[in-house]
Amino acid sequence: MSPIQETLFDLLLNATLQIGCFAVVVAIFSRLVGKTRAKHQYCFYVAALLFCLAVPVINTLWQPPSTAVAEKSQLQVPSEAGAANQLFWIWQGHSKQHRQFTIAPGVQTWIVGIWGILVLLRLARFCRAVHRVHRLRRDASALSPARVGMVSQIIEPEYRVALLESTAIEDPVTLGMFHPAILLPSKVLPDLGEQELSAVLAHEYGHIRRRDFAVHILCELISLPVAWHPGIGYLMSKISQTRELACDDYAAARLGKRRSYANTLLHLASLCLHVHRANAAGLGIFDGDNLEARIMMLTEKRLSLSRAGAIGLVLAMSITFSAGAMLAHTMSLQASSQSSSTADKFAGTWHWMFDGKSFATMVLIRSGSGFTGSVTGSQIALNDDGGLRRADPSDDSKPKPISKATLEGSVLHITVEDGFEFMVTLKDDTHVEIRPVGAPPKMKPIPAERSHNSR
Repeated sequence: MSPIQETLFDLLLNATLQIGCFAVVVAIFSRLVGKTRAKHQYCFYVAALLFCLAVPVINTLWQPPSTAVAEKSQLQVPSEAGAANQLFWIWQGHSKQHRQFTIAPGVQTWIVGIWGILVLLRLARFCRAVHRVHRLRRDASALSPARVGMVSQIIEPEYRVALLESTAIEDPVTLGMFHPAILLPSKVLPDLGEQELSAVLAHEYGHIRRRDFAVHILCELISLPVAWHPGIGYLMSKISQTRELACDDYAAARLGKRRSYANTLLHLASLCLHVHRANAAGLGIFDGDNLEARIMMLTEKRLSLSRAGAIGLVLAMSITFSAGAMLAHTMSLQASSQSSSTADKFAGTWHWMFDGKSFATMVLIRSGSGFTGSVTGSQIALNDDGGLRRADPSDDSKPKPISKATLEGSVLHITVEDGFEFMVTLKDDTHVEIRPVGAPPKMKPIPAERSHNSR
């Protein structure tokens, strides 16, 4: 399992749990947040989305390497986990005993692969939507000069906004980041009076003034990797709903007639055969599917939070989300890089033995999916039957670093920096056998014992 795959799996695991938890917290606060102004609600949900996306990434990248975690926690492999290639999820708490979960690396690979496919599908869907919006604008025609002159009082001169009409849309749409445009449905235009058209354009112009299109594109792009998560879907729907509420507030304030504007929305809704639009990059006047709530907000007097209540709400949310972020980091899950239970048994200090005495020392340290360490030099001589006749430490007692170590089943193939290669075969938890590569075929293996202080 490559480090990149392990990191992606960690990210998916932490995102699944942490985004869900924070989405629940957002839902708990939503009732109180709903008593604030629409533009403040919108900012809250956008900030919550960014928070939910950032925390799992930070927690995943902030974690120490899985091997360091394993050494720190002195991980004990369950005896029943004799099957090779088991992966461990280690609960990163401060207790000495970490909770462990096992999953086969093959399953992990499948999960990461399926996630990659989902991301590609979402990206393709987004690109298709952007292409459709581009085609809508290209095929749209300019609004008649009479209509343009009628609504020039709504759009301020410093904002260069293209006013277009299209037969391919069912309701008014705002699109474009650097060159914004307002598209009006051709089949509805004849039924709209001057006052109603002014209300529609005031709402769409609110999107342009607030830079809603740019924020919408940003939210869509950064949420692509976890767009499948129900918590992200909830936050995106809240952003869409509060965005329309904020533009209703702007339009009603601009026109100065809240009830008249509400009547215009109802009339427009009766004219538009509203269906779910595929152009995710465009902002429609009926996005959010919350027309009833919008009408109620415009026509009913609602209790709002006092200044002190708003400050208290901000403090409570700040404390809650800060504590949640720290708790999420403390309880984040990490996929260990240990590829098998057998590999753990090789780690430690081993003494190469002859006549009950050590003549060489081998140190093996887990590093990612392999090993690092060192081996001291030795001089040996063989009997005619291939057994050791003499074995002494070499004159150079400086340990030679291990440059490569590959595990194949219960055999570890080690290459020392000076080119010396040998095979280490695991016999039990405290004994291994050493077979130098290129040694005479009849050479018997060299026994080695684990140091009692190496576990």
